[in-house]
Amino acid sequence: MADVLLKFTMILKNGKVFYNFEGFENIKPRWELPCEYLSGSHFAAWNGILLYSNGDAVKTLPPGSLISESEHKELMKIVELGKKRLREIQAKMKI
Repeated sequence: MADVLLKFTMILKNGKVFYNFEGFENIKPRWELPCEYLSGSHFAAWNGILLYSNGDAVKTLPPGSLISESEHKELMKIVELGKKRLREIQAKMKI
């Protein structure tokens, strides 16, 4: 997988940190990913919107969305876990 790039601008609003989501690059569309990957923590693209899940519910993040610092941390954790899981699944599929 090429380097995933999520573009955010950090914003200080009323003394709290938020992140404005500007867009992404090098994220595979949902239909190109294995079903096994989509059943757990994952992230994917869908019509210009970032989809991500910790394995429970899928969240959407269209460009221009404002997320909290804790949501940003959760998303970054999901991205790292998702990249690792996808590599493992792809390695199994090559066997």
